[in-house]
Amino acid sequence: MDKIVENLINYLEFEKRHYRKELCVLETLVRDDTRLNEDIHECRKCELYINVKNKVIGSGDSNSDIMLVGEAPGEEEDKRGIPFVGKAGEKLEEMLNFIGLTKESVYICNVLKCRPPHNADPTAEQESACREFLIRQIKIVKPKIIMTLGRHAASAVLKNDSKNMYDYINKEFQTDDGIKVIATYHPAAILYSKGETKNKIRKQVADDLKRLKKMAGEQ
Repeated sequence: MDKIVENLINYLEFEKRHYRKELCVLETLVRDDTRLNEDIHECRKCELYINVKNKVIGSGDSNSDIMLVGEAPGEEEDKRGIPFVGKAGEKLEEMLNFIGLTKESVYICNVLKCRPPHNADPTAEQESACREFLIRQIKIVKPKIIMTLGRHAASAVLKNDSKNMYDYINKEFQTDDGIKVIATYHPAAILYSKGETKNKIRKQVADDLKRLKKMAGEQ
């Protein structure tokens, strides 16, 4: 009986230490996330902050194994401070539903946290100003898979200067930290392309989503 009691005491001590460690990890994540949000809201590294209504940081499940990275907020995102809530957001929801996911079940952010005027493509200066924030988001979320949406997102996540989607499509990548990366088109490319180009993009996105689902199932 004494041996059983001793084993039970040892087990409880182990659980206590383990719980304390888990709690410390959680506190660190919350602290890092709070600090990141503050740093983004205070950022003045480029001119974009001058005219924005809201900084757009991220949304969804920060504990998800899947992280989606877009390019920059649009008009609706700027109004509401949430990524992918406009027409591109509706299309993204359709894309995720295709493989049984929702925007709430993954973590979503953009390379830029401020909307460029007239929804212009991000400039090298703007991407450079926001790169640190994206790196910190990835470290906080710790995804196992990142899906980039658009050429600027692929370029930023993979630290590659190319802005040509053909350099990223149907290829296997990993970040410096070993996170698997799948590059696909931005939802807006489906919305605003036409004819045969639209059909090709739609098929490519469907194939990439199937690959994401398969890869997630292997984790």
